[in-house]
Amino acid sequence: MKVFFMSLLLLIGCASNPQLAKKRLHLSFYTHPTSLDPRKASDFVSSTLICMMYEGLTRCTSHGCVEQALAKSVEVKDDIFYLFHLRDAEWSDGTPITAYDFERSWKEIILEKGPCAFLFYPIKNAEKCARGEGGEVGIKALDAHTLAVELERPTPYFYALTAFPSFLAAPEDLSKVSGPFQIEAMHTNHEIVLKKNKRYWNPDMVKLNEIQISIVADESTALQMFERGELDWMGGSLSPLPVDAFEKLRHQIQMIPSAASTFCAFNTKQFPFDNKHLRQAFSYAIQRTDMQGGQIPAHSILPPAFSQHSFDWDDPVLALIHFEKALEELRIDRKDLESLTLYYRSTEADKRLAQMLQKRWKELLGVAVRLEQLEPKVHAQKLQAKDYQMAVAFWIAQFEDPISLLDRFKHADHLKNYSGWENRDFTSLLTQSATARGRYELLASAEKILCEEMPIAPIYHWSSPSLCSPRIQKVETSPCGAVLFERFELIEP
Repeated sequence: MKVFFMSLLLLIGCASNPQLAKKRLHLSFYTHPTSLDPRKASDFVSSTLICMMYEGLTRCTSHGCVEQALAKSVEVKDDIFYLFHLRDAEWSDGTPITAYDFERSWKEIILEKGPCAFLFYPIKNAEKCARGEGGEVGIKALDAHTLAVELERPTPYFYALTAFPSFLAAPEDLSKVSGPFQIEAMHTNHEIVLKKNKRYWNPDMVKLNEIQISIVADESTALQMFERGELDWMGGSLSPLPVDAFEKLRHQIQMIPSAASTFCAFNTKQFPFDNKHLRQAFSYAIQRTDMQGGQIPAHSILPPAFSQHSFDWDDPVLALIHFEKALEELRIDRKDLESLTLYYRSTEADKRLAQMLQKRWKELLGVAVRLEQLEPKVHAQKLQAKDYQMAVAFWIAQFEDPISLLDRFKHADHLKNYSGWENRDFTSLLTQSATARGRYELLASAEKILCEEMPIAPIYHWSSPSLCSPRIQKVETSPCGAVLFERFELIEP
């Protein structure tokens, strides 16, 4: 329920400015962002808001490509030297946005080991600096309008990387922004109100004057708000739909394609999932055909758009064979696995999935797994610290390339390598894929190793459902599942 005073202010605003009211979009997010600093954020909700508030050298489009944004032109030499020429643009306080802002922001992420520092590793000496080994990072502002970047080696996906939220320059003063919107009001775990940034360099692209975001953790409550007309849009990974929405509003549901997956992560650094056969047993035991909500049962580790393999993992016979091998190798019996705990986020979808897994593992393997629900932030911290045995987790491709997901398994200490798994042959294939011909064949071979070792058990790939009110005339999303709210258009009454 909205705070009375805030509601009164909004009502007064509607009455005094009808045009503004017509161009106000109402959304729902299931959780408050963990950070609005591009250098520190890594979750999907935070990244979505950051892309509304900040602009990068480039920007994602709904067509799966990257377009120039603050960079008016780009020069590339020998596939490793990039010169980004910036257009004239201003922060929301009227000060110029410069190449120095990008140099400072990018280097801070690398040197301070931000959660997405690994995305900068294609840049010369970036990984060495992040590991404290010294060297000059290959990022240099030649003047206010020119940013020079030198890579370690040719990186086919580097240009696409520059549209990712971590590459959007953060100002020294976080009260100013460079993107389409800026914060008008924010009440933690309740509401965020964004208004159009009048100094945004491309104002004609933005058709909305205001975006009001209600933070609603309960999926059924959010659905009720949508049915009452209090929300114009909900869905995707920002505001998951409850199961009953598919019965009540099936004709209104639109599917958002996503290069994303939900899986069970196994901590390979701890007993008992340091045993490959046990990981395989728990994976083969899952009934993926039981997925609901329009999700795609996983027959590959990577989302279908990225994968070159297909497997039938729903195999109870193989599950039992691998389970017996695991017990023999570990020199244990079923009773020694009674202390296993599966962690999951506090969402209805994850709760149902965790209960389904618990039931299946008990029925087929005779193992009673304990369930523990965690708030999303705490859940993420456990995964990153590898302080767990099993967990329901997910990933979302950060750019349009399979390396976006495969790369997190290159090193065991990668922040998003939740399993802590590492394989020399796998790492070698990824390294070769950066420069060798037949790049996608090498990545397919790496994916096959991942499938065989199974540090994660893929469960379903996302085809995220969403609900749109009749007020919304135009919706844009990227193939990776990002919702481009700044490009939404409303029907004028």
